Amino acid sequence: MLLHYFVQRHAARMGRPITHVPAATMARLSAYSWPGNIRELENVIERAVILSSGPNLELPSELIPPAAVTRHDISEAGRASDTGLVPSNDRSLGHIEKEHILDVLKRTNWRIEGPNGAASILKLNPSTLRSRMKKFGLERSLDMS
Repeated sequence: MLLHYFVQRHAARMGRPITHVPAATMARLSAYSWPGNIRELENVIERAVILSSGPNLELPSELIPPAAVTRHDISEAGRASDTGLVPSNDRSLGHIEKEHILDVLKRTNWRIEGPNGAASILKLNPSTLRSRMKKFGLERSLDMS
């Protein structure tokens, strides 16, 4: 129910004509353990709506990394035969997001605001970027120039 609510909400807000969630997409979403709970689900659905080009909700692999879905999760979702969801490493979506933010911050020499700042590159409000930096414990060390 939450999935359909979030899809309708974000599709309407963005003017996207998404009317269907394919069974494979539903299985991947059901198999994921959702360590970030409802907020993570909403963020993933919002990104999927943005990236979907037609009436079907498309769920790119980078939104729910295969590493985050365990064999146990797959079997619980009734999808044990779907080998595309078997984990290859132990990286969560949050870990990948943290690494991406850190990489952009390093490339911008820790500049947050402005046209060439990390917030602009990440397409985030500077205060949102600062909040995520705090969440992930990202700080510029004193030995950096």
